[in-house]
Amino acid sequence: RKPFQKPVEDIIADIRSQKSRRAIFVDLNLISDSTYAQKLFTALIPLNIQWFGLATTLLANDLPLLDLAARSGCRGLLMGMESINSKNLAQNHKRFNDPENYATVVERLHERKIALQGCFVFGLDEDTPDILERTAKLAVEIKIDLPRFAIVTPFPGTPLYQQLESQGRILTRNWELYDGQHVVFQPSRMSVDELQQGNERAWKIAYSWRSIATRLR
Repeated sequence: RKPFQKPVEDIIADIRSQKSRRAIFVDLNLISDSTYAQKLFTALIPLNIQWFGLATTLLANDLPLLDLAARSGCRGLLMGMESINSKNLAQNHKRFNDPENYATVVERLHERKIALQGCFVFGLDEDTPDILERTAKLAVEIKIDLPRFAIVTPFPGTPLYQQLESQGRILTRNWELYDGQHVVFQPSRMSVDELQQGNERAWKIAYSWRSIATRLR
């Protein structure tokens, strides 16, 4: 089923009517339809606005489209990098993400004055305790502007929840803890404490004063 796409003309009319200088596009993947994205970015150029949105790392492989996004006023993107473990990416149908290419993604965005919020998930079945700190250090090293870390959360009704429940790995049904920052299931290759404390450690590494200064430089 084709996803709903608001006509580009209506988007431009909305921005003009609001006299907006900034915009946020909440489409989960603004570039999934490259033809639509090209039309939108081209139409945005005369508005001279700054905008922010979500896209996949594939945008960095399409330099003409990336250049057009920059010309249209893109100043920040959220990308789900997910993991630095290729096995995790394969199991979660994210093979298009290439950990060896993450530095190039950041570099190409920065060359075009586009900031990156790079999102990673911890607790996938191939994760071992060391991956949390390695991920945080990589995020600092390649200068992701806003690294974000989340713990795998099996929301009720999802295939992941059903899988973990069938395996007896759901540890709590206190829904207040289902926020992406608490461990609510038994990880495959580490303890609950290793995952919880490792996630907290990753945040501290990425947002220490030294790490922030590294990215700013």
